[in-house]
Amino acid sequence: MKTQDLRAEARIPVSQRGTLNAGETWFPCLIQNMSENGVFIVCSRELAVGQVLEFRCELFPGKLLDCKIEVKHVGESSVGTKIIEIDKRGASLCQLFLQEQYADKLNKSG
Repeated sequence: MKTQDLRAEARIPVSQRGTLNAGETWFPCLIQNMSENGVFIVCSRELAVGQVLEFRCELFPGKLLDCKIEVKHVGESSVGTKIIEIDKRGASLCQLFLQEQYADKLNKSG
């Protein structure tokens, strides 16, 4: 019997471009879903569980989210990450973005 992964927060499906930095140069990624605590990303670089990356994404025009994420699990071309360092402004920006995405999904389904 498979145990269900219970999360404190819902993952909100999004399709948003972002960039990652593993210490050398910035490289592109695509956000598939996110919550206030983590981001599920597709990228072409090989990443390892436990790796810490800088993450940057323009959530609103001219409003960048900058934070540090840690790779928690790795798939074929995707990674699940946890936000491990974020400032107050970034956390508020992320929360506002997720609220708007959730409201938009509700409006489209109702």
